[in-house]
Amino acid sequence: MIQNLAIASDHAGYNLKNYIVHNLKKEINLNDFGTNSEESCDFPDFAKEVCDFVVNNESSRGLLICGSGVGMSISANKIKGIRAANVVDKETATQSVEHNDVNVLCLGANNINEENVLDIVESFLDAKLIQDERYLRRISKFED
Repeated sequence: MIQNLAIASDHAGYNLKNYIVHNLKKEINLNDFGTNSEESCDFPDFAKEVCDFVVNNESSRGLLICGSGVGMSISANKIKGIRAANVVDKETATQSVEHNDVNVLCLGANNINEENVLDIVESFLDAKLIQDERYLRRISKFED
């Protein structure tokens, strides 16, 4: 069971991150790694903070938000032990975990809105890896 969610954004994702922080109903320890304003900042710095937390804390997942979700996803996937996916709907958020054991969800504030973001995040948090040989085999190849 996921107990911790590490969250961060750059300036472009700041408002959506705050919406999530203040409206997520899931009972979970929420760890906010910033940014704390709309002032321009560098998303890789925030991606590293969240990913380090996820790698070092069992039962944790991460959530990263930038304008498109792409920059955060690229940054996160550079960190050993992280499997990040940039998604735009709850079905993909669920499948990313079920099939690929994704542990960091990346969202684009320009692609997601307040009407659907909580469903996407909760779907990600509720999803579990399907313990099927084919998925486990494929995931093991990520480390090669």
